Order: sequence, then C-alpha cells, then structure tokens
Amino acid sequence: MRYCIGDIHGCAKTLINLTEKIRKKDHAAEFYFVGDLIDRGPDSKSVIDYVMGLNKTHKNMNCVPGNHEIMMLEAYKNNLTLAQSNWQYNGGETTLRSLDPEANLNLKINELIPEKYYSYINSLPFYIELEDYFIVHAGFNFNAESPFKDYDSMIWTREELNNNEITKGKKIIHGHTPIPLKEVRSRLKKPAANNINIDTGCVYNNRKNLGILTALNLDNLELIGTENIDMP
Repeated sequence: MRYCIGDIHGCAKTLINLTEKIRKKDHAAEFYFVGDLIDRGPDSKSVIDYVMGLNKTHKNMNCVPGNHEIMMLEAYKNNLTLAQSNWQYNGGETTLRSLDPEANLNLKINELIPEKYYSYINSLPFYIELEDYFIVHAGFNFNAESPFKDYDSMIWTREELNNNEITKGKKIIHGHTPIPLKEVRSRLKKPAANNINIDTGCVYNNRKNLGILTALNLDNLELIGTENIDMP
C-alpha cells in the first residue's frame, strides 16, 4: 500500500520508528513525503540519509521539497553564509550542525553541505501527481494563471484550495501547517475533504496536541502515527 508521511523536521528516530511500524505490517509499503525533512530537530542529516536510502530501495518512493529545503537550496545557490540568508531564522543551524558539529558557520553554505545532499534535494519535484492524489508541501494557488508552475505557493501557501476541474477530482495531500491529529481525523470522515493536511507538528512536542509524526495510508485513508522520540 501507499503511505504519505508528514513534516519530519530532523526527527530521525521518530521517522524510523514510524516507517518500521508500517513495514512490519506491510513489507511492500510505498512511501511518499510532503517535505520539510530538515531543520529544527536534532538530526536532519540522518533523515536525509534515510530518505535517500529509501529512494534507492523502494521503486515507488518519492518526496517533494518543503519551504525549509528551498531555503537551504537558495542559500547554497546564491553563495550565502547562514547569517546572510533567511534560513538562519528557520532552523538552518541545526541542520548544518547535524552535518558537522564542528562546522564553521561563517563559511558559505555551499562549503558546508556535501554536494550529494544538494543534488538530491535539488532534484525533487515540487509536486507529485498520482492516479488519485496530488502530493505537495503546502498547496496550490488555483487563482494563478498556471497553478502547477506557481512554485512559491506550493511551498508557502496557507490557503487550502482545490479546483476539481483542474485537479480532475483528485484530493490534495499536503503538510506545512501543523494541526492536531484529531483535526486530521475529522478531515478523513466520509466523504473525505478535498485537501488533507497531514502535518501533526512532529517537532513541536512541547505544544499541546502536537508532537506526532503521521502517515496517511492513501489506499484506505487510515492514519498511522508515532509520538516524537527525538526531542526532550
């Protein structure tokens, strides 16, 4: 079956716990990710390594970038230091420290991030279209002339829009805005909502009703979650 996993934010142990829970029941599980693999949590490097490993071993595994990956890419491409980029305000230091605890953060980002990570993240599609779903980090702007080319909206929008004519009746699965698990469940009650947010705030275990990493079974709309085990 197919499973889509919400925002991970550097919580590698929690991610592995969730995927292993799924794989014990479903050895042929296919995985999709809505982005925000990195930042804030303690081990972004291990998250990227794990997802890259799944990409090699799972035929139908794919991932879209979140706004945090795009901030990293922009800093890398524009030859910036962390202090010169917006990434510094969004958890970029935690990602760089996970790559190298002794990193000199005065260096340019492209000197601190190994090329293999840059290349992998830079290769990710902004959205994935399946036969019954669109998977994207934040959503789509259907008021734009070309919604599937409005990349800023795909990673930043807080609006939940769906145009059944354009999406051909497919549901949109996304993350980006943390919501309680009970709210995700409410969106799955029949008939399920046209937009389903699966970001249950994994990294925010100090906030009420958050701190859970969630996977949605795309074939039967079952939710599988695990509490954060990375954060104190």
